[in-house]
Amino acid sequence: MKKAILSTILLLGSSSLLADTTMCFKENHQSMATIENTPLDGGACAGKNTVNQMKAKGWSVDDIKISQTATGMSFIYILKTATTPTTTSFTGNQAQMEANIIAKLEKKKEEEIKAKEAQEIQETTIDGEKTYVNKCQTCHGVNGEKSAYNTSRPLKDLSIEDMNDSIKNYKTGRVDSQNATLMAPYANYLDAKTTQGIHSYLKKINNK
Repeated sequence: MKKAILSTILLLGSSSLLADTTMCFKENHQSMATIENTPLDGGACAGKNTVNQMKAKGWSVDDIKISQTATGMSFIYILKTATTPTTTSFTGNQAQMEANIIAKLEKKKEEEIKAKEAQEIQETTIDGEKTYVNKCQTCHGVNGEKSAYNTSRPLKDLSIEDMNDSIKNYKTGRVDSQNATLMAPYANYLDAKTTQGIHSYLKKINNK
């Protein structure tokens, strides 16, 4: 599990519990030949110091982890000072650092997913507004409050499931009425994303 997660893009770094041990990293780097002269993120490197600069300050490389990414390679350097006792239980500290990184990666991933979902909802709602204003508003009202031709339910009162079912029925011809005849061309224009956008838009303006 740890290896699988550590093979993904490493975005965050962490310092160990010991002051003389640190973990620095670089994501999506293109060349192994230049990595030691590239400023590393996280830990005591702090986005400013390269491996060679850390060595000049008395740090040594204790371990390196390299993973392939879609756009390059990600590197994790475990660095320690010359004063670190050879008998120190570094394995446990390294495991803790990796656990901290994994936890932060998972949290970061969750935040990115939520942000992406929120962005998609916003974009879908904007598209739904354009569609509703241009194609639906005349019959269904500015806020979806009208009963079109006195036969349909106000759109603002429909759930997304109800709306999808109605659109499907219009498309398949399961509704036989004058309203259905008028609605069919519009229904054929709508897909699930557009319908969701219209529903989100109506929900938004009616919750003001």
